[in-house]
Amino acid sequence: MSEAFSTGQAKTVGIFVIVVIVLAGVLFSFVFQKLTGRLIVAAIVVGLGIFVWTQRDAIDHDAKKCDAKFLGIHLTPSNKQLKQHCQQIANR
Repeated sequence: MSEAFSTGQAKTVGIFVIVVIVLAGVLFSFVFQKLTGRLIVAAIVVGLGIFVWTQRDAIDHDAKKCDAKFLGIHLTPSNKQLKQHCQQIANR
């Protein structure tokens, strides 16, 4: 039986996604020479960064309620005690 995507893995992926978004934004800013293009890219990068950060930030809070999701993917708690608690709730 394979282990599901855990909260710890999701947090790591969240940081990686934010870094990739920022790097993509920097690269696109070199492609777009006009200020309006750069501003649009900056707005998209900031918006995506905030979205991913809020998803990542909500993981711990939602894991305590045994309902953690990251970008729509259901997560299992990394904390062993919390994982056991959620399994007990699911078995009721």
